[in-house]
Amino acid sequence: MSVSLILNNRPVPRAQLADLPGLPPNFAVVYPMDGGGWEVESQRHRTMTQRWLTKNKLCYVVDLGDHRRTAKLTRTPLTCKDQAHRFEATIDVGFRVHDPVAVVRSNLPDVLSAVYPYLISKIRPHAAQFAIDEAFEAQARINGSLVLPMPLSEGMTLYYCDVQLEPDEAAREFIRSRTKAGRASEMGRLQHHAVLGNTRHQEAVKDIEQEARIARDRRERAALSSVQLDFRGLILEHLAKHPDDTEKSMELLLRWDEGRQLRALDQEQRQVEMVRYMIDKGIVREVDVPGLREGVLGPSTVAFGGMLPPGSGEPAQPAPASAHTHPPAAQPSPAAGRPPTPPPPPAPPWGGTRPDSAQAPGGSPSAAPSDSRAVVGLAPVYVVLDTSSAAAGCVTELRDALRSLQTVLANSPDVTTAVRLSVLTFSGTSDVRLPLTQISWQTGIPDLLTGDGCRYEPVFRRLLELVPLETERLKQQARVNRPTVFFLAVGDPEDGGEWQAAHQELMRHRYRPNIVACGIGATDRRTVARIASPSEFAVAADARAGLAESVAQFSMLLQNTVLHLGRSAVAGSSELQLERPQGLTPIEDVE
Repeated sequence: MSVSLILNNRPVPRAQLADLPGLPPNFAVVYPMDGGGWEVESQRHRTMTQRWLTKNKLCYVVDLGDHRRTAKLTRTPLTCKDQAHRFEATIDVGFRVHDPVAVVRSNLPDVLSAVYPYLISKIRPHAAQFAIDEAFEAQARINGSLVLPMPLSEGMTLYYCDVQLEPDEAAREFIRSRTKAGRASEMGRLQHHAVLGNTRHQEAVKDIEQEARIARDRRERAALSSVQLDFRGLILEHLAKHPDDTEKSMELLLRWDEGRQLRALDQEQRQVEMVRYMIDKGIVREVDVPGLREGVLGPSTVAFGGMLPPGSGEPAQPAPASAHTHPPAAQPSPAAGRPPTPPPPPAPPWGGTRPDSAQAPGGSPSAAPSDSRAVVGLAPVYVVLDTSSAAAGCVTELRDALRSLQTVLANSPDVTTAVRLSVLTFSGTSDVRLPLTQISWQTGIPDLLTGDGCRYEPVFRRLLELVPLETERLKQQARVNRPTVFFLAVGDPEDGGEWQAAHQELMRHRYRPNIVACGIGATDRRTVARIASPSEFAVAADARAGLAESVAQFSMLLQNTVLHLGRSAVAGSSELQLERPQGLTPIEDVE
């Protein structure tokens, strides 16, 4: 889809700007001058008098908002080192206008036709230095070579760019086949050696076992050639070998004979009960009993020869003859027909009575609304920006970061309902530049001005005043998650003991916030680590990177994490997970 930053195809009178469809909140008005030059509308043109005087003056409207687009290179794929295979590249780019006059002069119907060719020209030489199976290394080299922000001659600035590389389908199939073939070859070799060893071992064991078995069989046949192999014969053989064991042998013979008689009587009783059962069930008639006895049971029910020997797998016995009715069905257990007890509802993510998951007054911690989808949690977010003299080189980028956050929230109405945003700045003192509010297109982005000094203590005192008061106010509306503070440090503090005492007092409060601390420029990383709470929320940019590039990375961290906070609050969760972009590193990993 094409993107045009000029909102009108032809010049229109200044008075008709409000009639343009889809007019963004941030735009520039460019007037063509009679002498051939261009004039950009400034703040003095927006007075009532100037608007009336220039209402019929022809102008162009240029969109100044942030734009993000993602494209996959298909027509111009990136070739790898061997020039035979290609990388599939996906480019995620963000851009905004820095020179409205240049945009009007270029008159591009689709600015992407200038953005993507420029990026491809930067990317292609790096991709050609790597083999097809080194897509990850090529991707890291390309993303590391792109220095942001990147101005274009057409009046646009690329503030974000991320390139993802993968081998194309032919290369992937080639890599898969090669890897599979190598793995199969190695597995075949190992299996071959294992099978050879196991076979030799098994054959050797079989030879030994066979020789031993043949020898044992020969000895047994010689020893048992004259012995009758039954129970009585074995006892007699034992008695012949052990004449002094006559008493025990006779006892065994008597027990064996008694057991044989008992088994015969038991078998006869079972057969009688079976016949009675068959008569009671009408399977046979009484007149058929003699024939049944002679033909099925045999001429003698006591003789052992016509029956199955005990323990030979005879069938299970039927019910006794007195049972004239069908066996009763199995009675279900008392709990069988009872519906299963539903499991208890899960506890709230941070507990029902903790301040970071508070209910409205009068509600019990266990009470839940009938429709949980109608409940929206609230996530207070405080953005604290360093505007000391150390941040003089990135004040414009900081305001752009706030504008980008406004754009992201305004374009995500589901998240906007849950997020409440406040902006504070500090240098020698601390100021609330934006009170805690719900962000929309109508929200004004505050101006940022640098000041003298760099003291941390005033901003922590201000947070200690604001966070409890505003949390209690929000609890009157809905469930409130623990507040989150995004603290951007550019300069080192000039009040070491004072700010640490204020920070510790804030962290001891029952409404203590989670603090995500980010250090850029030459600020001491140890100070940033002490500010973060918990400590894993401390990140830092590369000290060798420019302030503008580091602020762009902080902007992406802020946008992604605030979106995650809002979606978690809407879902009834209070999860805080940092979405760190490339370039921001945990403090523990920083040298």
